[in-house]
Order: sequence, then C-alpha cells, then structure tokens
Amino acid sequence: MNVINVREIVGSNAISMNSGGKLKLAILQDWDSPEKIELNFSGIDVFASPFFNASIGALLKDKDIKALQGKLVFEGISDHGKRLLNLVIGNALKFYSDTGGKTDQGLDAAKKDI
Repeated sequence: MNVINVREIVGSNAISMNSGGKLKLAILQDWDSPEKIELNFSGIDVFASPFFNASIGALLKDKDIKALQGKLVFEGISDHGKRLLNLVIGNALKFYSDTGGKTDQGLDAAKKDI
C-alpha cells in the first residue's frame, strides 16, 4: 500500500485550496499503481471544506466514486474530518453529475444579480 502522510504535505491544518491541490497531485502520482493509497491524516488538527474540495472532491471530476472507494483508504482522520469529507464528496457528486447545466445556470443567474 502506498502511504501519503498528509501532515507532511500540508502541515497541521488542512484548510486551503492550495493545500488540497498539493494533496490531489500526490494522490494522482500514485493513482496508476496497482496498490491502494492510504491517506494518513494523523496530526491534522483543523479541516475546512476548501481543502477537501480541491483534493478529494476535485478527483470526482475525472474519477467515479467506486474508483475512489476502491483506491483510497483514510486513516487517522477525526470524526469532524470524516463528516466534512463526506459532505464535500456528496456535493462534488451532485456538481459533476449535473448534465442539465443547472449549475451553470445558477452561476449565470447569480452574475445577473451582481
């Protein structure tokens, strides 16, 4: 199993999109290996949705949820981190499955209000 120590990449706070992007790149470097990828979150004290949006959520643009479930193993993640991760995954699944363009329509409507 390939192990990615998340704290070594992002420090003790997993909050920014920049940090999430770094984790996504680390995951993609190991993705084609036949082994699973363990994401070890030990030592991470604070989580925020932008981090998970840019790392795990962004993977769902090109990968399906079954591929993620079969490839990634989450270790040492707090209950708060798990809840936030699950929320982000749910939102990403909805966002990337929007084939009717409702997301774009919503953004266009918001632009008109500005």
